[in-house]
Amino acid sequence: MSYISRLGSAFSKSSMFASEFFLDLYMYAHYCGISPFQDRRNKTYYKLIIETHAIEKGLSLANPRMLFGRKKITEIMKAARRYGIGSNDLPILMATGALQDYLALHRSAGLSDPLLDSIDAFLKDRATASAVLGSGGLRHYPDGMPSPSPEKAALLTSRFSCRMFSPEPLDAETVKEIVRIAQTAPSQCNRQATKIHFYSNRERIGQLLALQAGSAGFAETVTGLVVVAFDLAAWGGAQQRNQGYVDASLFAMNLMLAAHAMGAASCPLNLAVPHSTERQIKIVGEIPKDQRLVMMIALGRPADGPLKSAASPRRTIDEILTIRDQAVAAA
Repeated sequence: MSYISRLGSAFSKSSMFASEFFLDLYMYAHYCGISPFQDRRNKTYYKLIIETHAIEKGLSLANPRMLFGRKKITEIMKAARRYGIGSNDLPILMATGALQDYLALHRSAGLSDPLLDSIDAFLKDRATASAVLGSGGLRHYPDGMPSPSPEKAALLTSRFSCRMFSPEPLDAETVKEIVRIAQTAPSQCNRQATKIHFYSNRERIGQLLALQAGSAGFAETVTGLVVVAFDLAAWGGAQQRNQGYVDASLFAMNLMLAAHAMGAASCPLNLAVPHSTERQIKIVGEIPKDQRLVMMIALGRPADGPLKSAASPRRTIDEILTIRDQAVAAA
């Protein structure tokens, strides 16, 4: 390759940094939760979840400060009324449950306050509008910390990326159960902004994998394909620009572990693609424009008979773990 050709190639690669980062900025600024272009109801959905979770965290303390979060609770009730107090969507259920526990805590302490009266009125309006109780607030463990199952470590260490699939696809109920289990993944402020798009049509799977361009040799055997994405409306401000990827990646790992627990096979597939390819994937997969793509996962039944996978040896613990402070056991 001539010097001019090498120079041209280097310039092309360098200019791609600018264009891709600019498009990242455009997408985040255009669709994030504080953007004036994002749907107001969608923004309220996530705002309610985030603010309610802050109240849940306060309630979960060993000794909650009485009448904490006064301003936040007032905003939650206002936002819930704007969203629709009779709705049974997650944010309203969360808010209702958290406010029920908040009110019960203070009434049991014999407190009275205009804020508590406002909460009481809100809950009565909610009861009038809908018979569904709230699902937020607290979970109680009367016997202390649940004992961990001895099988959990085996589940983690026995999972592997499988590229050998049975022609018999997973049924819809199994896929739903896998995703339901995967919902135990942690999520920042309980936003739950991860979206799972599942495909079982062989023609569409082929089109999507062709755009992913990293499944050569087994793409034709994939009977189920997941595209993991997240809703940009859940995040706002420059400091949160990468948090959706963190949440979605935690969910994706949980999904693969859930699949393994259900006897299904999975193989993660990266989506290190430019914006132009991401747009094509969204078109083929009918994925909304205001979602960002994180990865694909081939998902199906393992092939009958012996299986094999890449050894993928891991680095030694000493290479990746640095213990900065050593705890000293009491004598």
